[in-house]
Amino acid sequence: MLDIALMNISPDISFVRLERSDFALVRHIEVAPEQIIYCGTVDMAFASDEAGIDLYAVRAAGTCVGFFKIDLKYPKTQDFARDGDLGLRAFMIDRWRQGSGLGSATLRALPEFLRKTYPDAQAIVLTVNIRNQVAVRRYLSTGFTATGDVHDGGHAGLQYVMRQMIAPPRSLHISRTMSD
Repeated sequence: MLDIALMNISPDISFVRLERSDFALVRHIEVAPEQIIYCGTVDMAFASDEAGIDLYAVRAAGTCVGFFKIDLKYPKTQDFARDGDLGLRAFMIDRWRQGSGLGSATLRALPEFLRKTYPDAQAIVLTVNIRNQVAVRRYLSTGFTATGDVHDGGHAGLQYVMRQMIAPPRSLHISRTMSD
């Protein structure tokens, strides 16, 4: 387990990199039954032994209150992802902590954390079910933008693709020659 606290962004939010053996830290995190179709469960995430996936807990005030996966292979598995994209998957805040602002605080803290943890990454990309309008609004209000793409690969139907830059765009170097 690797504990990474975010100073200067949100003193109440930190992220904990999880190993498979850390299941006990997050097994209590659950979402409402109607949300499972959108994000799955912690049990499902740990049962799926996918390569190229990093697991994280969201901690607030010393307690694990959320969970997410970072998919390092998104550009290879999703046609809407670009080189340098990280996939945000299975994002959830414990149902008993929802509505307290933790989800928004986590999503606002995430870009800085990802910039430091994955220095070569350019953006974070996710898909959100078009019927899950609460989540759509939450992602939009925390810095994600809709790309205009619609993904047809989700368990619950069509999904919007959203992106947030986590690194400054790579700029072109332009040199100018000045003559006398």
